[in-house]
Amino acid sequence: MLTQSSVLDNATAGHVRRLAGQAAAIDGTAPLNESARLALTDPRPGRVSHWLTGEPDEPAGYAQLDRRDGSVQLFVAPAARGRGLGGRLAEAVQRSGTARIWWAFGDLPGARVLAGRLGLQPVRGLLKMSLPMTGRDPAPIRQLPGGLRLDHFRDGDLAGLVQVNHAAFSHHPEQGGLTTADFTARMASDWYRDRDLLVARDTAGGLAGFHWTKLTSESGQPVGEVYVLAVAPGSAGRGVGGALLDAGIMHMQARGVLRIDLYVEAANDRVVELYRRSGFTTTHTDLVYGPSDGEQDG
Repeated sequence: MLTQSSVLDNATAGHVRRLAGQAAAIDGTAPLNESARLALTDPRPGRVSHWLTGEPDEPAGYAQLDRRDGSVQLFVAPAARGRGLGGRLAEAVQRSGTARIWWAFGDLPGARVLAGRLGLQPVRGLLKMSLPMTGRDPAPIRQLPGGLRLDHFRDGDLAGLVQVNHAAFSHHPEQGGLTTADFTARMASDWYRDRDLLVARDTAGGLAGFHWTKLTSESGQPVGEVYVLAVAPGSAGRGVGGALLDAGIMHMQARGVLRIDLYVEAANDRVVELYRRSGFTTTHTDLVYGPSDGEQDG
């Protein structure tokens, strides 16, 4: 049974999350990123499309198409693999005529096989980089340039935060398109705290950049993440990014994190090198597949 909808009810979204957890435990990587997980309960019809295989109260596979950028995320529950369900889901998404790119988290063998069947090839890479903190001595931090001071997010900063993010990531297919509603949804997460969102504030109170740190736990141990690091184009090249990165590392280290993770575009050599100079190393690679002829699917 294959169904499509523009909105999932809470029970079905819960089933999908449970299956995604099962897949992550087997594959060693989550099959849906944060944006897709949030979209499971997004009440706005038309933003995403959902496909499910299996019985309505017990789905065996799931696919999501984000209609803003044509990106697809798809997985099959471990117990239901080997039955061709992934292929049927992918074909249904393709028939929609709006799929452009397909995420393959962890670059798993099954994803490579499916991509080949669909006539897709790798078009983009996303690196996960990590910085172990165990036994690491606090390092000297780079200072913000004159006229800027380090602060944290405060009431009234949201519009400026969205503006800086949009300008800094205008080239980025997902991050640059985040809206005020997207930011608000992330700030409603149980891990969010204002003091973990560091900002570089100018003398007029405006934002020159920000380092949104994320602190969660893994097996009962605290783990940090460079969730978003953004610098307004007008402040680029002044050392703002490096100073914010250092401040965030020190902030998370003071919280006793086991390590700090981040995600960065593989093709962004300048930013990758910034993180490498700070001690981060690549631990995982996600791929994005697209049509081999450069045209949209369907």
